[in-house]
Amino acid sequence: MTPKPPHIILVVLDTVGAGHLSLYGYERPTTPHLEQMARECTVYTRCFAPGCWTVPSHGSMFTGLYPSQHGAAENSLMLRDNLPHLVSVLKAMGYHTMGISSNSLVSPATGLCQDFDEFFDLGGGEISHLLGHQEPPEEEGREDDLTRRWRQAVRASEMLQAAFAQVRQPRGLPRLLRRASQLVGRWAAKTFRPSPLDNATPYTRKTLRLMQRLWDRPAWRETPFFLFVNCLQAHHDYRPPRWHRRFSRWHEGATVSPLRFYRRQPSPALDRLVARYTNLYDDEIFYLDRLLGRIWARLRRYPWFEDAVVIITSDHGEHLGEKGHFTHILSLYNELLWVPLIIRYPGGVAAPGRTDDRLVCLTDLYATILDLVDSPLPRPDSSWSLLAPPGREAVVAQILRPEMWRVSLANLKAARRERGEDFSPPQFALITEGGLKLISRQDGGLEVYDLRTDMAEVQDLAPTLAPQVVEHYRSLVELWKQDTGFAEVVTLPQAHNWQGRATFSGKMPNPQAASTSCSGA
Repeated sequence: MTPKPPHIILVVLDTVGAGHLSLYGYERPTTPHLEQMARECTVYTRCFAPGCWTVPSHGSMFTGLYPSQHGAAENSLMLRDNLPHLVSVLKAMGYHTMGISSNSLVSPATGLCQDFDEFFDLGGGEISHLLGHQEPPEEEGREDDLTRRWRQAVRASEMLQAAFAQVRQPRGLPRLLRRASQLVGRWAAKTFRPSPLDNATPYTRKTLRLMQRLWDRPAWRETPFFLFVNCLQAHHDYRPPRWHRRFSRWHEGATVSPLRFYRRQPSPALDRLVARYTNLYDDEIFYLDRLLGRIWARLRRYPWFEDAVVIITSDHGEHLGEKGHFTHILSLYNELLWVPLIIRYPGGVAAPGRTDDRLVCLTDLYATILDLVDSPLPRPDSSWSLLAPPGREAVVAQILRPEMWRVSLANLKAARRERGEDFSPPQFALITEGGLKLISRQDGGLEVYDLRTDMAEVQDLAPTLAPQVVEHYRSLVELWKQDTGFAEVVTLPQAHNWQGRATFSGKMPNPQAASTSCSGA
């Protein structure tokens, strides 16, 4: 699309949902620098992730395929063999490819980042921790009472109560001291040798330094480069720099993983804790925004910036208590799927300062980049170029194996049962150009939302619709499950080499009209 191949910079702000960016209408001023940068970019207002967590979303960015098609999801970290990969395509076009990641799930170790000429994995050794695998419920039953109560505690007072109860038991004091020494050791490791999950700030700063070092190379006068960056700053545990905060107090921190909140019933104490975590999360984004402003100022100094492509997006968002969910598991609601997408195009490709309201999926980055470099390779039907007129009619999001989060799933189900409710994890979401969103659950249930008036998905319309309308929507979801290979993949014990592509035919019913027809039934 340009006379000279443009340099391409793809920055993924891990775990940053569009709903917490003031650029996208959030009430807190979390992204003042991004709003300034947007004057030189195109802001896509309706971009959705195809998965609720890191691996499937990155796999889709690199291949243009949905998770059920590329295979890197809950049942496997690896992309299927013989799939075209963005990095390989760019190398064939003469690009020098580089990657920086604080998230080891996005690294050559997992196969997601294949064939980079240079890759800096800053979070090496954290794969098992990042996966969030916990002890299965049956092993928790063998723990002593102190360990069990400390694992379930969300406040310091609860841990103290468990400690006092332990002291009163026979041989309780030695067991308490032994367990306390283990906790002190873990605290010391997290404080003095933190991983990216413990404290992402040092890794974010190192990422910034690496980016600047790579950009300073004189080779870029002749050779085009592709730089991929994954920044883990906003991922829990939420620990924004103490001296760069606006919404949380300098001494506050995330004391326990929010995954523990799934064990708890709603209460004022839990509400206060979730509010504190929300403040910390917003400050993580506020700090990231400050760094993005520095990056932008640095980029403007380079003579090649005028013809460069800069893409800023995220792989998924974060739940902070909405609808009873936390972090980014077991949900296909917009808190996780709605992500920012800001693209700075080379001069002459697109007018700066535009807002684009078309329906977009992260899979579309693949076809867009291929168009920008004039690659002759075919684009999968699941990837629509953003340089072409709007044409996407629907976006698909998937969870292939919700059982991956077995402990949190068991805790969530138990907590809902105590309130007299049922919970079945979502597995498939369909979002249409017209604003209809359908969420298919594992038990066959269907949720229906009209995103034109209810972006927060407050009101499930399914109970208000006529049975024939619900069945029509259910059939539509089943059609897309078949077309994307989802229906076949979820019935297999392991992923296989299915490479189907999604197609769409037929016109979507108007969700508002459907609701109106139901009310008269």
